[in-house]
Amino acid sequence: MFYSAVTWKMRAAISLLVLLLSMCGVQTDSNGVDFSTPDVSELKELRDMMVDLRVTLQRIGDEADNVAVKERLALSETKVEALERALQDTKAEMKTEVDNLKKENAAQEAELTAVKTRLASTETEVENLDREIKAAPKVAFSAGLKESGSGYQYAVINDLNLVFKKVITNVGEAYSSATGFFTAPVRGVYYFRFTVMDDLYRRSMYIRMHKNGQQLMSLREYDTDGQFHYLSGGLTLQLEKGDRVNLMIPELRRIYDSPNKPCTFSGFLLFPL
Repeated sequence: MFYSAVTWKMRAAISLLVLLLSMCGVQTDSNGVDFSTPDVSELKELRDMMVDLRVTLQRIGDEADNVAVKERLALSETKVEALERALQDTKAEMKTEVDNLKKENAAQEAELTAVKTRLASTETEVENLDREIKAAPKVAFSAGLKESGSGYQYAVINDLNLVFKKVITNVGEAYSSATGFFTAPVRGVYYFRFTVMDDLYRRSMYIRMHKNGQQLMSLREYDTDGQFHYLSGGLTLQLEKGDRVNLMIPELRRIYDSPNKPCTFSGFLLFPL
């Protein structure tokens, strides 16, 4: 808008200059004969007006230059302000991002610390468990009825305590192949299992488990086919140190064993108490 006003002022000054030149021009008739000559005072006045006009034009040009500079400066300031705002926005976004990263890092460090604590606790538990396992007594045995050969084991007059003489495993030496008794070396929970065999022809096969002389269980099998039959069973027992466990067959009963070891007695410590 300011440029339009300056342009209008310049156009008006130029028009005025043309008008003055026209007024001071040489008059001629129709044949081109000069009837007048310019007056000195008119020329002087014209020169003064030209000087004034030149000054005016110079001022107008200066004003135009100043306006252009001011407009460029204003435009530059606007751009700088926009850049400053963008920079502030970027700084704010970066600060928010940094704060979020710090929070995430703190959360990860806390989680890592918790994991390390759990790992240390687990390692301690494993070490304690390993020590307990190493310190706990090892008790396990398995034995067959006969050391060699085949044959019957009879209970002729009284109940017969079975002595499994062929020791297969006896960790902890808690089973005696001389007496047939298992003696608990520590207070704990134990598991016992047995299998016996006989050929049954119109007869029964019995087996009993005793603890400290008291019967805990009894199994019976009857048949008439004359074939070999098996009796198997097992118990989980809580024993005190020194408790004794053995197997017996009742009076007038028998079992049969062979080199294949069909008759066995086994047991082991599940865990101490």
